[in-house]
Amino acid sequence: MEKRFYDRRVELKQLTEKFGSMKGGELIVMYGRRRVGKTEIIKRFLETIEAKKLYYYVDLVERPVLISGMQGEIGKQIGEAPLFNTWDDFFAYIIKESEKGKFVLAIDEFQRFLQVSPDFITKLQRYWDESLKYSKIMILIVGSSIGMMEKIGKSYASPLYGRVTSRIKISPFRYVDMREMFRNISEEERVRYFAVFGGTPYYLAEAKNGWESIEQSIVNLMLLKGGKLFDEPAALMESEKIRTHARYNSILQAISAGKEITREMEDFTNIKSTTLPAYLQRMELLLDIVQRKNPVLGKERLGRYTISDNFYKFWYKFVFPNKSDLNMGKTNEVKALVMGNLNAYIARAFEGVVHEMLHLYNGKQIKGLEIDFEEVGNWWDRKSNEIDIVAYNRKKGTVLLGEVKWTNEKIDVDVFDDLVRKSKLVNFRGMAKFIMVSKNGFTKRCIEKMEQMHCVYLNLADIEKLFDDADKKGKYDNLL
Repeated sequence: MEKRFYDRRVELKQLTEKFGSMKGGELIVMYGRRRVGKTEIIKRFLETIEAKKLYYYVDLVERPVLISGMQGEIGKQIGEAPLFNTWDDFFAYIIKESEKGKFVLAIDEFQRFLQVSPDFITKLQRYWDESLKYSKIMILIVGSSIGMMEKIGKSYASPLYGRVTSRIKISPFRYVDMREMFRNISEEERVRYFAVFGGTPYYLAEAKNGWESIEQSIVNLMLLKGGKLFDEPAALMESEKIRTHARYNSILQAISAGKEITREMEDFTNIKSTTLPAYLQRMELLLDIVQRKNPVLGKERLGRYTISDNFYKFWYKFVFPNKSDLNMGKTNEVKALVMGNLNAYIARAFEGVVHEMLHLYNGKQIKGLEIDFEEVGNWWDRKSNEIDIVAYNRKKGTVLLGEVKWTNEKIDVDVFDDLVRKSKLVNFRGMAKFIMVSKNGFTKRCIEKMEQMHCVYLNLADIEKLFDDADKKGKYDNLL
């Protein structure tokens, strides 16, 4: 597959503007989960600027090898051969160069200095305070360990505390970004790929790379022992130095099985509910794969924990519980299980795509319906009533309520009638409007009823056109 750079225009714009307006030193921390494309962003940024620049990747090697490697990279990238044997010599070199003009130093996997040469960080603090912060240098500190990078940049005990001028978190692609990678397939297939592989650029690139179908991608990457993503979650936990894999795996499996409140997780995992919040918080802040959601216009105490990344949601639902069979070579049996349940799984991910579309059009119109909300999400109560779309504007006293369906059949009038029924259970004052979204459209009598109620209804072709139109008109900034 031809390697291409997709999107990330927001992050590139941030870096370019910082570089263009630089009057003194810039110390920028860029961090994010592994595989989200941090290195590609840095490389693209370095390609687009006119300045002396140096990119260095920190390997897990001894300190003298690191220093020698830095020296070698200066020779290859800048064409100079300064002689230095210590970090003091290195900083003396970049101080001298930054006095001549703008200089950009990008250090990738910076957190590894904590293991192999922590003195580099204290030296950086010293020379930053003494000289670098007054010069025209941009130092980009890039790291894959969210926990370590937070510690380096935000911890009061860190030598760099209070010195970082900007922090940029690199998150996985949104659906609008992911569509750029999959231009030549149908919208239905795009949704399917996004539901399974999420927004991590590396996973999407591997899924796209030479496989003829999503089924092939799932089998070759996740179900076959030795597939590139067969053990990916374990690698993520290793990158964050998480030792108690069993507990995290059990909690994530519980959530993927629909156990979304701590009482249910305790029953499933036998982990005390009093200790669960600490693990859940770590998975939200450090692994960036779990989040707590509260029902919009509902009671906060009914909040649920969900796996926020589609890839990890899929992996813990279908791969992790079947590891024994997969290790025994029963790939076809597990594949049959996956494909038999794939549509039901994709349905929840499709809700997220529709929510993203609403964000995209917030302040605009969809088929004459004004989209204007302060908060969008789902609603549910204790009696298992649920509404897929609740977009609420407190100031205006308006709410948009809707259902999202991913089925092969047209939606009949009973689904709309049920939405109207449930709307009366939601605690709000003001005017309610309705929206219905169905992959394969609606029956004639459902359309007639919806039109009587001035309900906007969309099928997958409408969704595709809305995303395409937004792309042409530059509306994506609504999501930024």
